[in-house]
Amino acid sequence: MTHTFSKTTLFIAIALLGGWGCASEPNLTDIQKQVQTLILQQEASHKLEQQTIDRIEAVESQLDEHDFLVGELIKTEEEASLDTRHLLEKLERTSAMLREQIEQTRSTTQRRDQDLSIRVKALEGRIDNVIHQPRSLSEPTEVNTPNATSPSPDPKETQTGIPTAPTSPKESTGGENEASAFRSAYKVFLNGNYDRASVEFQRFVKNYPSTTLTPQAYYYLGESFYIQKHYDPAKQALEQVVSRYPTSKYRSHALYKLGQIMLETDQRSKAQELWNSIIQDYPDSPESTQAKEQLKKSGLS
Repeated sequence: MTHTFSKTTLFIAIALLGGWGCASEPNLTDIQKQVQTLILQQEASHKLEQQTIDRIEAVESQLDEHDFLVGELIKTEEEASLDTRHLLEKLERTSAMLREQIEQTRSTTQRRDQDLSIRVKALEGRIDNVIHQPRSLSEPTEVNTPNATSPSPDPKETQTGIPTAPTSPKESTGGENEASAFRSAYKVFLNGNYDRASVEFQRFVKNYPSTTLTPQAYYYLGESFYIQKHYDPAKQALEQVVSRYPTSKYRSHALYKLGQIMLETDQRSKAQELWNSIIQDYPDSPESTQAKEQLKKSGLS
């Protein structure tokens, strides 16, 4: 145990010793020196104690500062991690949005290509009709003027009752009535009235079962049903083109559309078979390129 004495206590002790005569002059001097030494030691001890206290306080201050810095660092890391997560989520949303836009653009482009191809085929059919229309050099051909308005659909004709071509079709060139009827149905199709167009094309193939425009009419009949997602009648109409008109320009179109119907009705193997037949039989056609893309996109290649 360490004993500390104040200066006052030590001086009182010296005075008492001197007053009582308990010590001689030399002894008193020694005692005074010893007391002075004790005082110096006590002051040094106090100074050392104060230095120790100051150091402890400095260390505690440093520890507090260290704890504060560690806390700030943890907080900064948490905020940075949160910002990173938010950034990643934003990037994922942006990526998903871009993928959706790309898919929509691709679908729109494909639809436009198909519509353009349909329009080209229609023009080719009209040209063929004009070329093959019978004309007499000796007598003028009597032309029946078509009605200004499209014929009204027959209420008795339904979407599922698709007329079929004769077993052994013998194509005729037809005449102005045939061309007018086809133009009327095709105009309705181009205007986007696919329900009415399907009725018009049904009427056409019923009234003109064996003409150069009949396979074309069957194709647009199937297309009208397909756009409305009436897959069964669409399939029946397109199969007429494939099976009964092997040399028609619309056969490759019909095969491709049948493949789409098979894919959308979860008949993937049949879709694969149809698209592969296009690649084999029509390697240089636009439908062959589209079939390859669909096989790859659908994971069937």
